[in-house]
Amino acid sequence: MLTAFDVNCNSNYASYYGQNSARNQKALGEYCKDATEDVIVLAFMNGFPNILLNFANACETTFEGSSLLHCPDMAKDIKYCQSQGKAVILSMGGASGAYGFSGDSDAIAFADTVWNMFFKGKAEQRPFDDAVLDGIDLDIEGGSGAGYPAFINQLRTHFASDSSKKYYIAAAPQCPFPDSYLGTTLNSAWFDMVYVQFYNNYCGVNAYPTWFNFGDWDNWAKTKSINKDVKVFIGVPGSPSAASSGYVDGATLTSIYNSVRSKYSSLGGIMTWDCAIFNLDVYLDLNLYKLGTVQHNQYFHHHHTQGCNGQKFAICNSGSWYTGSCPPSTSCYLNGNAAVCDWPNGRSTDACAVSGGGAALSKRQDFAKVSLITRPNLRPKPANAKGSRPTRVEFVAGDIVDNKYSMVVKIQSNKSAFTGNWSIAFTLPDGQTVDSTSRGAASTGDKSVTIKSDPSSEEAKNMAAIFKITGTFTGNYALPDT
Repeated sequence: MLTAFDVNCNSNYASYYGQNSARNQKALGEYCKDATEDVIVLAFMNGFPNILLNFANACETTFEGSSLLHCPDMAKDIKYCQSQGKAVILSMGGASGAYGFSGDSDAIAFADTVWNMFFKGKAEQRPFDDAVLDGIDLDIEGGSGAGYPAFINQLRTHFASDSSKKYYIAAAPQCPFPDSYLGTTLNSAWFDMVYVQFYNNYCGVNAYPTWFNFGDWDNWAKTKSINKDVKVFIGVPGSPSAASSGYVDGATLTSIYNSVRSKYSSLGGIMTWDCAIFNLDVYLDLNLYKLGTVQHNQYFHHHHTQGCNGQKFAICNSGSWYTGSCPPSTSCYLNGNAAVCDWPNGRSTDACAVSGGGAALSKRQDFAKVSLITRPNLRPKPANAKGSRPTRVEFVAGDIVDNKYSMVVKIQSNKSAFTGNWSIAFTLPDGQTVDSTSRGAASTGDKSVTIKSDPSSEEAKNMAAIFKITGTFTGNYALPDT
């Protein structure tokens, strides 16, 4: 029996599709055979209002005499996905590309274009032929915030004209609150779902519980959002290589999910980047929460002998299940593959000892110490770079533990692609060093740092370069002052 996507649930699962991150991207329809998927987000429309679409190997054909993609195979798969109860929405923006509105009139006119090309309107050229999408996602990581509320309002006016189906508006802000690009729009326009990127930042899932800030987004959902029933998703990378920082294994993610679900009613589920690079271990662990209960399946019995569901726990002992509840005011967490009872803030307590059925739960390990840092200094810092072509650079805080840090550097071309031979130079704050870079080679002098690419390992053309730097610091950590 197929179950249609229900935006009001807190166990929904959304995945981005279209960028072939693992270089093994399958046809869209293959991913919709997975019962776990609820929402597929097509990435990206990375150019607008002059439309530019990019779905990597999923679609490489264009309309005759045009640069606009024509994707009949994806169109068939979109219909198949929808027949399986999935919602399929189109993401606008992304880490690279040229996009943005000059003002409200520009945005309103483009909303009409989007309705005609991707929804129930009519246009001479429709990239997905007669397939009708289920909504739009805004993944805005550059440009100004002008026009987006007007765009959403106009598009929702079109949505209201079609009572035959439900349409959705989503956004994918980064976790530092408020988001640098979408903050104003999130407070002034309607959103059904928000896929917060809890990675490549100091507030990611890898910083749970100390700097993980789902609470900030829950408070926004309940006090600032136009739609007080908006659902907030925990956005995570699907594997270690899917992001510069922020990956956690499936057991850890399941534990974080259970904790968030027990505290915050705005939770909508999990979002991952992306389908092609999604880690199988995460998939298996996320299946545990999909039906809101511990699954008695063969994989779980053989590989996962303990599980959590809010305050409840389950232990597989000698082929049979023992279930119970943690003591009052405590919750069940997964520590590796072990289910443990503990206070929400991680304080150790003997009162959490639980046993029965010939098995026992232990106490959770103490959380890692995190250095004192100044949070406003950790918000992403975008800047227009000085150089041979219009380029935007952004520094984003990653892991910060003791006196060690990681920082994500994002370089984005505002116009044409740059070659694989590039370099970037910037100044470090006092007391900081650079030890390594995940891309190219780093050289330092006094407080200056230069990262130079290795052309042999770069693609011929890039719209963006994203890499991680690690090093040490003294005092309070801060991002480079751009």
